[in-house]
Amino acid sequence: MSINFTSRQKKGLFLSFLVSLLAMGLILYFTFSQETYESLQRVQPHYLFLAFLTVVAAWFLEGLRLHLIIKGVEREGAPGIPGLLDCVKIFLSSFFFAGITPMALGEWPSLLYYFHRQGVSLGTTTTLLIIRNILTKSFFLVTGLILFALYQGRVEGGLAMNYFFRLALLLLILSSPLYLVVLLYPRRVIAFFRFLKSLPFLRKVADSPSLRDFFLGLRREGEQFQDSLARLGRGRKRKLMLPALLTLGYWFTYFLVPPLIMAGLGLEFQYWNLLIWQILIILIMVYAPLPGGSGFVEISLATFFSPHVPSHLLGIFVVAWRFFTYYLFLLVGGFLVASPFPFWLYPGEKK
Repeated sequence: MSINFTSRQKKGLFLSFLVSLLAMGLILYFTFSQETYESLQRVQPHYLFLAFLTVVAAWFLEGLRLHLIIKGVEREGAPGIPGLLDCVKIFLSSFFFAGITPMALGEWPSLLYYFHRQGVSLGTTTTLLIIRNILTKSFFLVTGLILFALYQGRVEGGLAMNYFFRLALLLLILSSPLYLVVLLYPRRVIAFFRFLKSLPFLRKVADSPSLRDFFLGLRREGEQFQDSLARLGRGRKRKLMLPALLTLGYWFTYFLVPPLIMAGLGLEFQYWNLLIWQILIILIMVYAPLPGGSGFVEISLATFFSPHVPSHLLGIFVVAWRFFTYYLFLLVGGFLVASPFPFWLYPGEKK
């Protein structure tokens, strides 16, 4: 059956579109000119088509990464291992919920839900999500530190951009060890929850039937989580090498979109500079309070890329970048989520 959006999800989607479209409209208003119109007549559409193919390739790289991580942590011969196409659909569907919630808070619950519907245990899915986050965080942590060292903690864009860049990098540095602790010491994490339950001022609350069931479920899923990590430790850690390379492949493909857009607009560029600004934007937008970083991302794009894109094409560039790297993901993911055809996400499910 299709999924009906809650009023909160509809508000999040509406707010995301409204703020983003308003920001892009303002940028277009202040940058559009007769020269813009003349430049659009010289656009090379085959580069834009390549940008579209690059985005689709990124979808399949991420789907393959999810598929291989599950194969690495799930027991041999387990029936609940989604195929590549299923993982691509799940990724895009989860991106939709991430895109309509502040700081992408809807991503993890939706991934847990969809993988569980495919027969993957919650413990295995939790392991998958933690490993995936560690690979992604490691990529941005290393690149962020390199950028910080190269630019001595200062980037173009004014005091506000420098502040957000440093804050985002600091939060990334502080949060990364938490994932490593959960991955390497799951028993200590569960023991910590048990300790909280044993505290006198929490004991009465914890003995309530609802919370007792919650802790029992937590212990059960914790045991599955440990079992998944144990299987990973029995000669399977080498199977994470390919997902790690796919992490690089996904973001490298993602970062190819702006150069292709600029080539389509007939602009010259330095790939290294484009890569730097994109990494900075991703680091900052994770902590933007509005869904999908709406408004903030568009302004950041206009600020960071203004030295590399002529003013009369800056608005067009921002709109194209957002379309390929956000709205296209969001539209396809939203279609999958709202589709009345259950086999799109659940091949074996009947109406």
